[in-house]
Amino acid sequence: MILQRHPVRKQFGNLPIYFDHKGAAVSAVDEVLAQHGWTCDFCSFTGDNGRATVSVLEIESQIEVGQAVFAWYRMPSGRYEFTIYLA
Repeated sequence: MILQRHPVRKQFGNLPIYFDHKGAAVSAVDEVLAQHGWTCDFCSFTGDNGRATVSVLEIESQIEVGQAVFAWYRMPSGRYEFTIYLA
């Protein structure tokens, strides 16, 4: 479990909400996690809207340290709105 006061949570709060494509959101999340030695066990974010829960893993050991919940919606402009939570 990623503790409530862990610095990664503040960094997640500073991520943008809108992205030109889903891959940009995944890259932004992975960049923040990598600063803490973590990565996500990403899955396919199919469709124009949806929700997925993925494991947050320690890079070296591949041990799960928490989870990330992604929710996305493709707006009429074509950009994606992402909401991302850590648990």
